[in-house]
Amino acid sequence: MLKKISVFVLLISAAALFFTGCSGSNDSDAVTLKVGSQNYAEVEILGELVKTIINENTPHKALHIRNLGSSMACHEATIKGDLDFHTSFTGTLFLGLFNQALTDEYRDPEKVYRYVHDNLLEEYGLYAFAPYGYNNTYAVSVPRKWAEKHNITKQSQLAPHAKDMILAVDQSWKDYPGQGYKEYVELYGFEFKETPQMDFGIMYQAIDKGEVDAINCYSTDGQLIAQDLVVLEDDKGFNPPYNGILVANNKILEEYPEVKEALTVLEGLIDTEQMQELNKQVVVDGKEPDTVAEEFLKDKGIIN
Repeated sequence: MLKKISVFVLLISAAALFFTGCSGSNDSDAVTLKVGSQNYAEVEILGELVKTIINENTPHKALHIRNLGSSMACHEATIKGDLDFHTSFTGTLFLGLFNQALTDEYRDPEKVYRYVHDNLLEEYGLYAFAPYGYNNTYAVSVPRKWAEKHNITKQSQLAPHAKDMILAVDQSWKDYPGQGYKEYVELYGFEFKETPQMDFGIMYQAIDKGEVDAINCYSTDGQLIAQDLVVLEDDKGFNPPYNGILVANNKILEEYPEVKEALTVLEGLIDTEQMQELNKQVVVDGKEPDTVAEEFLKDKGIIN
């Protein structure tokens, strides 16, 4: 992990030096800020949103550095100042970084965010903006036609059907310590007929072909819209909140408060259905993340 992070830091530093030298800015107070993201559509779109807002609505410039691999690499780079911003998720930080248990108290998304916000700032000097507005957690999804036929909107309503259903699952969820399939069965009180493990891309193909009846997916997957699948409400609150948040090195925000002010527009801006649509445009429709981000910000009236 340390070797990978060191490579990322070298790439970030080299890119930042190149773009700073090429910026051509005549404003002596302008700086080039570095936004990092991992190599999947959602965080790349969010990185482009941050970059574009900085470029269009502040005197500064932003560089978006993609393909940084793990969330921990982004976290470490932001602490060191090799990155200034990255996107993370409240549940990832709460359960992973801070090693907290999901008690009944912390099924409240606001309490999880507040814990993450306070401890990131105190322990790491990182500032967590209020959530973007969407929750990218594990979800159970079924074809919309089937859900409407059986009048099902909640996971608890699967109880009389589950024994005859095949649920495709991701291995990391099925075996997740204290928060996997075993615990799901204990809470909801029913088991599925079969739970074959599949990669996410394969499970979407399988449900499209009718080979499985339901899938354990991410709630913001773009394929949900493309394949007319409906996410069933987790009415017993099994899954942790994974609200997307922008994380920044707080020193940058203190030094450039106009950047912080400009980026607060992202707080509460994107609901779960909108994030599904943005992801669909990249993953299914083949658009570039920068194009999707720019069009979204223009539609919202945030940039011209």
